[in-house]
Amino acid sequence: MRIALIGYGQMGREVERAALEAGFQVGPIFTSRTNPEGRGLTAEALREVDVCVDFSTPQAVVTNIQRVAEARKPMVVGTTGWYDRWDDVRPVVERAEIGFVYGPNFCLGIHVLFRLVAYGARLFRHLSDFDPYVVEWHHRRKADHPSGTALRLGRILLEHLEQKTHLVTRLEGRIPPEGISVASVRAGAHPGTHLVGFDAPFETLEITHTVRHRRAFALGALAAARFVKDRRGIFSFEEVVDHFLQGGGI
Repeated sequence: MRIALIGYGQMGREVERAALEAGFQVGPIFTSRTNPEGRGLTAEALREVDVCVDFSTPQAVVTNIQRVAEARKPMVVGTTGWYDRWDDVRPVVERAEIGFVYGPNFCLGIHVLFRLVAYGARLFRHLSDFDPYVVEWHHRRKADHPSGTALRLGRILLEHLEQKTHLVTRLEGRIPPEGISVASVRAGAHPGTHLVGFDAPFETLEITHTVRHRRAFALGALAAARFVKDRRGIFSFEEVVDHFLQGGGI
């Protein structure tokens, strides 16, 4: 199986290393220099490729998706910070009838966390003294904040806690009782930690997922590439993980 890499920063390089160790063929590799404004992503350049894997930038990814769709190649998108353009992207992917997997976080463990948080929120629904919150910490170079994963965790809380109505991602005075605080830290070289807590006057419960190495994201992206290679349709990585949790092979 051959993958093309779109974006060759820290994550692109990690996907390359993991892919080669797992027996994938890798190439071509598209960088900002070889793929300005998506112009490198031609049908000819992608002719031998089975799946394209994008870890580029929020500014470049939408054009990359459009170009890969034109070439009729399946795609895995791990880039975040572009979901406000989803209404532009979805019809392009649907018209191309390609397989497409996207998600804010390709760690398998974080998707177990999503399910634990949903279950925990249901348990706390009628315990009004417990106030939920989300904290995420990533390396200084991560461009978007809060992370897409933190926003997803916040929305899971909103789905199950009727007394909460919105997320608060920037502090401008006091947080109203119906708001859920989502806080971000950008410092150092940390790959990623997400924490969800429920705080009461005399006790606190916290659930934490910590990435120790970028290889965790890379392995998830490769699992998604295997999944989407011979499929058509749009899949969140959560749906891919559901497939694995139900006994589908990784």
